[in-house]
Amino acid sequence: MKFRTALTIAISVVAVANANAAATAAPSGPSDTICPRAVPKIVAFTDAVATNDAAKIAAAARATADTYQLCAADAQSSVNVAVEPTVNYDKTREAQYLVVAGKALLATGNDTDGVSTLKTARKLADDVAGWQPSSIAFNSTNHVGHATGDAGGPADASTTQRNADRNGSRYKAAAIEIRDAADAALIRPQAAQPAASPKPH
Repeated sequence: MKFRTALTIAISVVAVANANAAATAAPSGPSDTICPRAVPKIVAFTDAVATNDAAKIAAAARATADTYQLCAADAQSSVNVAVEPTVNYDKTREAQYLVVAGKALLATGNDTDGVSTLKTARKLADDVAGWQPSSIAFNSTNHVGHATGDAGGPADASTTQRNADRNGSRYKAAAIEIRDAADAALIRPQAAQPAASPKPH
């Protein structure tokens, strides 16, 4: 049983993440500066892959994806954490591991959970692939004394400006690759489903 395509995607996303992290020394093992709590799960996933046991790989990949989902949820609930790169990174990594989990589930014959997992992966990857920054950027400050209003009190120092950056997420290419992998994996189980019987007249 080969999971090379999914693992290649995993490596490519890791490479993107590492390119955005400051490297101070050669890493001795996996690291993740954006979602550090995922590291033990990545180690367990690597160990599961070495067994070549699809059920173990599916469980380890799912556990890793769930950890990235928690990191994304934490980031989204934090006021000072931007969607790009943090949330988009976490969603891309979650989708990546869900593709691996979905393919492994299909390999065990669990088509129902495999298809559901792959569809979730595809949606997450599609969200990142289609993400665009807001067209308006908001800046605010609560510094008093820089300006005064008409009545002599502090003026509202909040400003808005048009955001010209329409390049999308830095993880867009990886997300598209993951989405394509999910689509490719979904072809077999969907093709195997029996055609719907025609309705009686």
